[in-house]
Amino acid sequence: MSDNDAIIAQNTRVFAMERLEDREFLEWALALRYHQLAERTALKDLLEFRVVDVVEPYRQAWIYLLEYWDDSTADSAYDRLLLKRELNSGASPSQIIKLITEAVRPRIKVESGQKYEAFGRKRAKHPKTVGDIFWVSIDGGERLTPEEIGLAKINDRDFLFELATALNAVLLTGLNQARRIGMIASDADSTVWLVHRVYFVPAGQFAEGGGEPDRYSKGFAPTTKLLYAVFERLGKIDRPATLRVMTAWDVDRWKLYKRLWAAAARDEALVSGTEVGRFLASLDDTEFWWTDAFPEFAELRAVRWSSLPDDVVAPIEQRLVNGEPIAGLKKRMGKDNAKRAVARRSVTELQRIKAGGGHLSIPTEAWLAKTLLQHPRKGDVASVTEGFNPGVRTLIDDRSGDPTFGDVPPGKLIDELARHLSDEGWESKNRAASDFIGRNPALILGLLADAPKSPARAKVWQAFGYGFRPSDLNVTIETASPEDKGLIPVTLKACIEIARLDEATIEEALQGLTSWMSIWDRLLNGEDDLIRAWLALWPTAVETTNQSAEKKVPLRDRSYSSAVGNLVSAFMRACPSFKKDTKPLADSPWRDALAGIELTKGEAKLQAQYQLLSSFNYYWAADEDWSRVNLLDPLISAAGASIELWHGFVHSRFLPPKNVLEELGPHMIAAAVGNELLDEARGSLSQRVVFSTIIDMRDGQKLAIPSHLTQQMLRIGGDPVRTRALDAMKNYLKDDKAEPKDAGKR
Repeated sequence: MSDNDAIIAQNTRVFAMERLEDREFLEWALALRYHQLAERTALKDLLEFRVVDVVEPYRQAWIYLLEYWDDSTADSAYDRLLLKRELNSGASPSQIIKLITEAVRPRIKVESGQKYEAFGRKRAKHPKTVGDIFWVSIDGGERLTPEEIGLAKINDRDFLFELATALNAVLLTGLNQARRIGMIASDADSTVWLVHRVYFVPAGQFAEGGGEPDRYSKGFAPTTKLLYAVFERLGKIDRPATLRVMTAWDVDRWKLYKRLWAAAARDEALVSGTEVGRFLASLDDTEFWWTDAFPEFAELRAVRWSSLPDDVVAPIEQRLVNGEPIAGLKKRMGKDNAKRAVARRSVTELQRIKAGGGHLSIPTEAWLAKTLLQHPRKGDVASVTEGFNPGVRTLIDDRSGDPTFGDVPPGKLIDELARHLSDEGWESKNRAASDFIGRNPALILGLLADAPKSPARAKVWQAFGYGFRPSDLNVTIETASPEDKGLIPVTLKACIEIARLDEATIEEALQGLTSWMSIWDRLLNGEDDLIRAWLALWPTAVETTNQSAEKKVPLRDRSYSSAVGNLVSAFMRACPSFKKDTKPLADSPWRDALAGIELTKGEAKLQAQYQLLSSFNYYWAADEDWSRVNLLDPLISAAGASIELWHGFVHSRFLPPKNVLEELGPHMIAAAVGNELLDEARGSLSQRVVFSTIIDMRDGQKLAIPSHLTQQMLRIGGDPVRTRALDAMKNYLKDDKAEPKDAGKR
């Protein structure tokens, strides 16, 4: 361990000593990356001696976190490359097996407990369960296919048996982990939804627009599917060995093993009809009927129907005719809908048996025919896997029935488009009109320029704003594609036309037009015409924003979702870059835009200031006087509703100039130690204070922020402040560029 790492480890240990039962500190520890070995090692060493003294649920949370750290150091991409190299170089079988199992095995994953809040669950202020601290789940490596490991060419019986045993071991470990963290309980087992099929589905069974159902699944799917593939390959070489692998599957304990057994039991040479019959007869209602969760059971029933003993066939057939228990369905669907759903599912499963070559009794055939008359299907079930969960699909959007506008006379086109544009929903007519506008911007722009004022014209302007956009919203003129560059002349013409619009049209089309401004700003960086259009929209945007602001929503959300928010974002990204000895915003129309923002009042002004503060240094350098009046002074005096301006300031990437820090520093500290800001903002302010102090001390300059104020901040600011301050010191120690190269200046 280097000297710097030793210092970091010591600081971490001291910092952590009394915080092992602190949720915020656990969140900080979770954020440590795998390369932050000094911090992680210090915490592991401390917990080795202290974890027994830590109360629940913090103790279990630390155990999960340490387990996650141990598992998350592996680089799956590197392992995959290494595996391919080892396979090609003829490495030892043991090493290959280790790499394969490491690549696919399920492993514990720990995330911030704030994730629960996204699903509407409020965490207890004082944690009572691990879920109040962390979101713990099972993750896994990327899918590893039989083709990637050359499984079809492997004939080594011992290698296959060892690999199957190893994959089974890591699967069992993952299942036990899942039970410990609550993913599997006596009344619920989420693994049944995380693996669509326990075997690799042949390409011939792919649904339209789909592929292998689990191709994007992690967690248990990669291990389970590869285990079954190896099991199948072993069966072609040594069938008795395959049976020994099956005996290790804990079918009575785990649903996933039960599904693996059912998939294997499709082969009559492995499992007798009597055993299959006992298995099918033992299924509970969920296992028997829910083909989305247990597709292998329905498939097994269909493909082995003809081999089942008669004394098993009759009760299963009757169970299918009687249908799924309706009580639970009635609560969700109502009585009549539930009856129809039950009948249709029975029909599907009986037809699935017939698709597999099975025969039904005469009474059941009669019941099936009668029920089909009452509840007709589009067609009979064609295969034993029809209707199973297909996983992710990409479907072709067929719009052949949508209206077309190519034959509409130009004089009527605006009215015809407006007739199809709806303010509600996104039905095909609305979409077709919007798409036509987006594909023909020059035509539409010419018609709009000549069209008289009308509600139809305003509606098409709104759709033009939403529909005409570059293919990539994040490119600049230097990185844009030739196609997007070719649209710039039309875009500049649109700016000119927007600048000429009447107030009534702007008011009706405001949301679409301000959205358009925030889409083209990067490609029109530095263009005066964009700002002239901006100036035309600004007064209406200000009035609308001041009238409609929802003050209960945080300022950071309001300022990016309003008409003013769109325009300020567009202005900031369109601002020209600095050139030597120039002031980029000194001339019209840029100076006019600054004046417009300065004259703005109320909510709109607050939203504009919030965004502009994130680029404070640019505007300070461009126009110091304007920035003092409109940014610095409001930030210094921020209180009440405007206190959230500090949230905008902490999004800035760089420290402000030293003369600004001297004036702003005490106010930064006051905001950091107060309780009006979010912890993240308070921590960011403390980080800036510490960075400023470190840099001044490094360069031998007078401190911009007095040291006694910094010490006061660290003393009374609480953990959010101290944690980020510690991060600042740690990052400085690790950054070689932070230290002057001249040893005499260190």
